[in-house]
Amino acid sequence: MTGPWVAAEMLAAVPAPWRLADPVERGKAARELPPDPVHRVEALSALETCLAYLVDVRDRYGDETDWGLPKAFFDDYWFILYARLKQSMPTLADVTPERVRDWAEAYLDPEGVFDVTWTTPPGEVVDSVGRSWVFFILQGAAESLVRWFRRVRPDHLDDAERARVVDLLKEATPRLQWRLTTITIPAILDLSASEEKGYFDRLVNDPGLHEKTRAEAESASSFIDRQPEPI
Repeated sequence: MTGPWVAAEMLAAVPAPWRLADPVERGKAARELPPDPVHRVEALSALETCLAYLVDVRDRYGDETDWGLPKAFFDDYWFILYARLKQSMPTLADVTPERVRDWAEAYLDPEGVFDVTWTTPPGEVVDSVGRSWVFFILQGAAESLVRWFRRVRPDHLDDAERARVVDLLKEATPRLQWRLTTITIPAILDLSASEEKGYFDRLVNDPGLHEKTRAEAESASSFIDRQPEPI
């Protein structure tokens, strides 16, 4: 397999700065991004693409996924590996099987992480690392996009754009892994001007949702209850 790990249409829908892997660099670039009509359209498309991908991940793997990688990959070695991953594949477009394999050969300790030895990283390891890195980038992109829309909303989002962002977040939230719902639920509350109490209450009362998603929804609903009645 050669070329980008992700489809060309996804790369087109998630342009810079959202495709950056480093959250600090992505956050700085997002803060400097002009909220003009072109960038707002691009950001809406990127948000829709990221959420669709993340919904599919939860549909396939539930609220937690280890991508078939051992616990040591994420615990004992993660900070070292993470720095090297950002260096080797700094954007979504850089995540290719060849680069993942080169990274694994250069930086991955098979005995320390997998308790095995190899000359060349097995295909399943390359696949697992690649998929986990794509997930890491796109989940971070979604978080950055939500924060960007919240930041530009007061002065730059028109009613139709605001409604579209809220609709995307509402549709996706019950089907996202719980960690991202702690970002999307406050955003829905902020962008909807406290109009979504019924929606939050439905999340609270949905036994199929993760307890932390339900708790976040309960917090949003309680916030609305505490607001004074309009005069």
